[in-house]
Amino acid sequence: MPDHDLMQTFPPIGDDAVTLENWRTPPHNRWAYQHVSELVPSAQIWRGSGPVWELPRASLDLSDISYTDHAGTPETVAAFLDTHQTDGICVLRRGEIVMEHYRNGLQAHRPHILMSVSKSITALVIGILVEQGKLDPAAGITHLIPEVEGSAFGDCTLQHLLDMTVGVDFTEDYLAAAGLITEYREVSNWKPPSDPANPGDLRSWLCTLKKDGEHGAAFHYVSPCTDLLGWIIERAAGRPYAEVVSELLWRPMGAEFDGYVTVDRLGAPRAAGGICLTLRDLARVGQMMLENGQANGRQVVPQSWVADSRFNGDTAAWAAGEGAAANPHGSYRNKWWIMGDGHSAYTGIGVFGQYLWIDPVASLVIAKFASEPLPTDDNVSLDTARCFQAIGLALA
Repeated sequence: MPDHDLMQTFPPIGDDAVTLENWRTPPHNRWAYQHVSELVPSAQIWRGSGPVWELPRASLDLSDISYTDHAGTPETVAAFLDTHQTDGICVLRRGEIVMEHYRNGLQAHRPHILMSVSKSITALVIGILVEQGKLDPAAGITHLIPEVEGSAFGDCTLQHLLDMTVGVDFTEDYLAAAGLITEYREVSNWKPPSDPANPGDLRSWLCTLKKDGEHGAAFHYVSPCTDLLGWIIERAAGRPYAEVVSELLWRPMGAEFDGYVTVDRLGAPRAAGGICLTLRDLARVGQMMLENGQANGRQVVPQSWVADSRFNGDTAAWAAGEGAAANPHGSYRNKWWIMGDGHSAYTGIGVFGQYLWIDPVASLVIAKFASEPLPTDDNVSLDTARCFQAIGLALA
């Protein structure tokens, strides 16, 4: 059962109603993150009619695995799940489901928003198109997207977009009530337009962003860079983003359920944060990465792309950028966060508590959904990493 009273009357009224204005923030996100397509126009990511990649089960009790949190307090996995508004967690070890747990009314068949774990999914599709010869990471992008000539993206490369090293005037301040990030939400269809007569659209808005700094010099986290990758995928493949994700990734992987991605009023995908998937299917993506791009015995993502994502992060750009203070040993490559820990873990991360954690040493995958009260919190991020690392140590 859900742990809230939202959207429980028909029609819902007053503070219990979740709307396009309030859906991203607490407490309304507790309902909204499982029902995004009821609020924002979305495009189906079809799983196809082929066989499902079946995952065997070997249940383990992980609840008492302990770690030390940011304050130096001993905690357990069970306490972590309670504390951090967990909606679901699925843990795989050696390709077997050892823990699958749903909360807050989430069910196995219901997609949940990934937020910025969507970026990691988008980059996998880019990697497949690179192997097909349709994209070159070292090349500029204006031959595919001439519309961005003169913007911040006019002289960047595809790899700059993938690694968040574009010099662009944009601040990813999730709590800001005005400015470019508010415009971004409006043109993405994630927020009602402040001027209904001129609602704008995502692609046109991307072309207005200005350059600030040199490309490749420093890690600078800017979600619109990944939405531009969604546009590049469409131009390179000649089809809508959701269809390309279905054809190149979702169907070959053997996904169990359809997913979907939010779109703006002209159908532009929110490739940076709008993908919604079921928990087990997200875990399958992690298992595919753990198996060097193979899913159910079939090579889906190029092995070379997985290796590049794991090992070729630009440590100099990382050291000069925004992430080094919190994790001086980390890096970022192809939309994956490289932890720099003893297990060579890497992860996709989304605001409000979404994770796809991969620990190659322990043969471990952790997919986690949440609807936390704050979009980001350094202490919560540290506790999450320590909890997941503790699971890896226990299961290695």
